[in-house]
Formats: sequence, C-alpha cells, structure tokens
Amino acid sequence: MKKIMLVAAPALFALAACDGPAEEAGEEMDDVAEAQAEVMDEKAEALEAQADIAEDAGNAGEAAELEAEAETLEDTADDI
Repeated sequence: MKKIMLVAAPALFALAACDGPAEEAGEEMDDVAEAQAEVMDEKAEALEAQADIAEDAGNAGEAAELEAEAETLEDTADDI
C-alpha cells in the first residue's frame, strides 16, 4: 500500500493545484501521507527503545537489528 501511495501521491498533488473537490482530495492525501510518516516515526522510536533494552540485556545482535529497522523506518518516513 505504501508503494501505491508513493506512486499515486504525485498525481493527486497535481490535482491539488485546482480548486474544488480535487484540491480537497489532494489536501486529504497530503494529510494521510503526513499521518503515515508520523506513525512510522513512532514505530521507529519504539524499536529504538527495544534496541536499548536488548543492548542492556547483553544481546548486541538483536539490538543492532532493531536499530537498523528503526533507521529504515525513519528514512522511509522522511521520504514521504
């Protein structure tokens, strides 16, 4: 679904330049994309907290995996 959003978003943003229902639809798509980015950021924060716990427990491998996943989510959110 994320890929569909990334493909459909530019087309909807082009429609957003028009007045009326198309503009409202474009604004709604922008709001949805922003909300998705915020959710990804929150998930990344949770993964970083889990990584800290894993590292404190002496599981460096798991901590590294969780940190990498968190970084990927943050990068994806930044690109939205």
